[in-house]
Amino acid sequence: MPRTTHRAGFALVALAYAATTTGGSVPTPLYVLYQHRDHFGTTMISVVFAVYVLGVVGGLLVAGAHADRLGRRPVLGAALALQLLACAVFLAWPDVPGLLIARVLSGLSVGLLSGPATAYLIELRRRAAPDGDPRQAEVVATAANLGGIAAGPLLSGVLAEWAPAPLHLPYVVIGIVLAAAAVLLAAVPETAAPADRPANRPLALVGQRRDLFLASCLGGLVAFAMFGLFSALSPTFLSGTLGHRSHALAGLVAFVGLGAGAVAQVGLRRLPPRPGVAVAAASMPVGLGFLVLAVWAGSLAAFVVGGAVTGAAAGLLLRACLTTVVQLSPPDRRAGTLATFFVTGYSGLALPVIGLGAASQLAGTPTALTGFALAGLAALTAVAILRLRPEPVA
Repeated sequence: MPRTTHRAGFALVALAYAATTTGGSVPTPLYVLYQHRDHFGTTMISVVFAVYVLGVVGGLLVAGAHADRLGRRPVLGAALALQLLACAVFLAWPDVPGLLIARVLSGLSVGLLSGPATAYLIELRRRAAPDGDPRQAEVVATAANLGGIAAGPLLSGVLAEWAPAPLHLPYVVIGIVLAAAAVLLAAVPETAAPADRPANRPLALVGQRRDLFLASCLGGLVAFAMFGLFSALSPTFLSGTLGHRSHALAGLVAFVGLGAGAVAQVGLRRLPPRPGVAVAAASMPVGLGFLVLAVWAGSLAAFVVGGAVTGAAAGLLLRACLTTVVQLSPPDRRAGTLATFFVTGYSGLALPVIGLGAASQLAGTPTALTGFALAGLAALTAVAILRLRPEPVA
C-alpha cells in the first residue's frame, strides 16, 4: 500500500492500539454466561484472568527483546494477527480449554503491542510535529489503551443483551475491526529501521534516577490494579449484591469506570507528571471510599461514582508515570524500559481478580474490598512520597 504521512500514521496506530485492547477486554461481561453454560465457579474465572496476564507478560518480554531490532510495524502486525487468532479460537472452540487458550493468545497480543505501540506513537508524533507538545503521544497512547479496555465490555455487554449469539457475535464484530486495522497499518511509515543485531534484554532499567523509574513502575501497578478491581467487581456486585442481570448494564458500569481514566487523561493532558501524581493521590482515596461504601450499603449510585473517580485518578496516575518513564528512557532502550513498566503494570491487573476472589470466599466481599482498598492506598502513598519529594539540585 502507498505510505501515508506521519500524522495520518499516528491516527492509524492509535486505532490499532485501541482495537487490540478492546479485543482483550471483550470477554469481561461474558464470563457470567460462560459460568452459567459450563457450571464453573469463581476459581476458574481467576484462572482465566491469570493466564491472560501470563500471556501479556510473555508478549511484553518478546517485545522488549525484539521490538527495537525488528522495527515497529512488524511487531504491531503480529499483535493484531494474534488478537484475530484469539477471536477465531473463541468462535471455533467455546469450551473451557478453548477459552483458556484464547485468553493466552489475547494476552500475548496486548503484551506484544503495548510497548512498541507507545514508542511508535512517540516517534510518529515527533516526525509529524517536531515543535509540538511531546506529551501528546503519551496521552494518546494511554487513552487508546484505556479507551479500548473500556470499550470492550460495553460492546460485548450491549450485544449480549440485545443481539443474538452473545458468545459469538462480539468476537465477529471486533474481528472485523481488527482486520481493518491490520490492513490500514500497512500504510503507516516505519520509524525504527530493522537492524541486524542481537536481541536486547527483554527488560531494561534506566541509568539515572532509577528511584524515580521504579516509583513510576509501582505507580503503573497501582493504576492497573484499580482498573482490574473495578472490572472484576462490577459483574459480581451488580448480579450478586443488587440482583441486576442485565449484561448491558454490567458493560456500561465497567465502561464508566474505565472510560473515566481515558477522559481524565485527555481533559488534563497539559498537567505535568508531578501535579498529575498529586491529583491522583488526592482523589483516589475518595473514589475507593465510595466503592467501599457502595459494597457495604448496596448502592449502585455510590458504586458508579466511586468507579468514575477511582478510574479517573488511576488514569492520571498511569499517564504521569508513563510520561516519566518515557522521559527517562534512552531511545535505543525505549522498548525494554517500556516493557518493564508494562510488565509491572499488567501484573497489577490480575491482583484484584485473584486476591479479591480468594479473600471474598474467606471473609466476604465487603471485608475483602476494604482490605484491598487499604493495601492500594498504602502503595499509592509510597508512590506519592517517592514522586513528590523535592527534586535534587543539579
